[in-house]
Amino acid sequence: MKILIFSHKSDIDGMGGVILSKLAFNDVDFVLSETFNLQNLVNIYYNENKLYCYDYIFITDMWLEEPMLSIIANDKLLKGKFFIFDHHESALQENKRNYPFLTLQISNERGATCGTSLFYEFLIKNKFLDFKNNSIKEFVELTREYDTWEWITKYHNEFPHNLTLLFDVIGAENYINLMVKKLRKNIFRFTLNNTEKMLINNRLDKTKEKIKAYAKEIKYLNILNYKAGIIFIEYEYRNDVSEYLRQNNFDVDFVMFISMDYGTISYRSIKANVNVRIIAERFGGKGHENSASSPISTVIKEQIINLLINKN
Repeated sequence: MKILIFSHKSDIDGMGGVILSKLAFNDVDFVLSETFNLQNLVNIYYNENKLYCYDYIFITDMWLEEPMLSIIANDKLLKGKFFIFDHHESALQENKRNYPFLTLQISNERGATCGTSLFYEFLIKNKFLDFKNNSIKEFVELTREYDTWEWITKYHNEFPHNLTLLFDVIGAENYINLMVKKLRKNIFRFTLNNTEKMLINNRLDKTKEKIKAYAKEIKYLNILNYKAGIIFIEYEYRNDVSEYLRQNNFDVDFVMFISMDYGTISYRSIKANVNVRIIAERFGGKGHENSASSPISTVIKEQIINLLINKN
């Protein structure tokens, strides 16, 4: 059985979908994508007839838009092999039809969902994975807790954050390979070895230094009648810095993290009454109430370049 999976490239939730697919199936091709590039990538695969080469095509932690959703629904060969799993509020707002291959769910009886947890439930239900494998179950829960921020708000558990730190250190493909190997080896308990813990602790020390440095660089601007904090930042530090600002009661409603390395602006609410999804959508973005993003357009990039050139 040949599998193709598209998943989010930026975090451990995106990695989780690929890891689960490799555990469930023998022959897996995967494509890691930014949210805003997914439509283009799927279109390329469709126009080149590559989608028809697979028995199943999965999309996790991202969602497709029209007209591709309608194209799949009306294609007799594709509609039975395509499955999409996402948990972003913007997806629920944009998708008005209940396609049978589309699972959009923000929460369930366990709490807030993520792409990995929704995909895991599908794999268990269809007996592609063994529900008795406790190690995989733990891994999925840790991923869910980090992506929904419940590791701080509900469980006060550092383990999910440690997985993200490890992902930041070793990168996407190494993280995927490591987790697949680890989850295949031990079905009873998900653990980290001493080398992995050392990498995490080293990364944590570096992250603490970066957080304080970035917090000092914050600039303030009024955006849509909110007091916004603006920080140019390396993409991987955006969540840690936003949490630092919350814990230290910075006088700001939300933060815009501009990450030129990823071509992305990330929005994080600092005060509880600020819906950054709506703010992000004003700038062509998507996401959740407390966490969203938008692409840095080619026009903005050119304006920054021109500003630098003219300044010199």
